[in-house]
Amino acid sequence: MHHSSFSIALLSLLSLSSAVPTPVELAPRCGTTITPTFLQQLSEANPTTVEPNTISTGGDFLVSQSVSAGNIVDRIYQVVGFENIPAGSYGCSLAVTFSANYPITSSGNPILNVTTLYNGNSASITYPNNLSWSTLFPPTSPPYGQGLFGTVTFTPGTTQVINSESCPVGGGNLAFVFSVAGWVGGAASVDFKEYVNGINGAGLAGVYLTYDC
Repeated sequence: MHHSSFSIALLSLLSLSSAVPTPVELAPRCGTTITPTFLQQLSEANPTTVEPNTISTGGDFLVSQSVSAGNIVDRIYQVVGFENIPAGSYGCSLAVTFSANYPITSSGNPILNVTTLYNGNSASITYPNNLSWSTLFPPTSPPYGQGLFGTVTFTPGTTQVINSESCPVGGGNLAFVFSVAGWVGGAASVDFKEYVNGINGAGLAGVYLTYDC
């Protein structure tokens, strides 16, 4: 009887231990998150003005356009630059994140197009610089890009990956231009404060870049 009880107890323990999942090594956290080193606006109304880097003055991010006599006027485009991406990095992904109820001021239909700027010309992506509306437009919108990179609408409580591309060969810099989508015929704007003090996404609000994913 004692032997029978011991056998039952042993079988129960074996059954219980087989039901416990075998410990596995957790996958490492995906890549590295970096925030913009400069935010710079391009103003059609002030075409020769080289605007300041707003990262050091509150992080203002503004894209807008107005309408006059049926024409789109007073466009403001937003340049976002990322410097010092390490050599050997891969899978550079542009994304945007906002916590719930994050203050974003918008009007009209602020769907934004995103294009690359100076793609493949890392040395031109730096601050200080001579970027202004007149230095970029014309000949194209914008130059040295690869056409439409992505489309995005900024919404509190969301995280969105805009698109991915190859990181700079040998390390370097990437830049992107945000503008109201060309098919949006009316006045539109979006404005928020980029918050860049988070580490690996913690506390981050706005546009960011990941690599090595």
